[in-house]
Amino acid sequence: MSGSSQAQAQAPIEPPVHELTLQETLRVMDVAREMREQRQQAEEMFRRDDIRTQLRDKLMRTAKLSGDDVTEAEVDAAIAQYMDTLHTYQDPPTGMKSFIAHCWVWRDRIMWSAAAIAAIATTAGSLWYVFH
Repeated sequence: MSGSSQAQAQAPIEPPVHELTLQETLRVMDVAREMREQRQQAEEMFRRDDIRTQLRDKLMRTAKLSGDDVTEAEVDAAIAQYMDTLHTYQDPPTGMKSFIAHCWVWRDRIMWSAAAIAAIATTAGSLWYVFH
């Protein structure tokens, strides 16, 4: 090799960080954000697996102490069903409490409707009194 080619080979290579455009910087940040979100999802899945394992162990110990004859498969099925329905919405049962709650939510419309009915009744009564 000649002297000038050795000097070029030994010259420090500048990282491209200083040459990134705004678009490229945003793209790199998007990749970093996506990697963080994937890492958080993986950590959440591992925590769920740990929670399920701890819950299974606790339930198996409880079943053994109480004399229940359950298998790990039955406990796993029960845990899966419990976890699947843990954060699902169900309408409250119908009844007086539900009716009162709906009335509270719709209280403005109910009051305006009652005021309108009262105004109509007063007007009709006045007209009947005047023309009768």
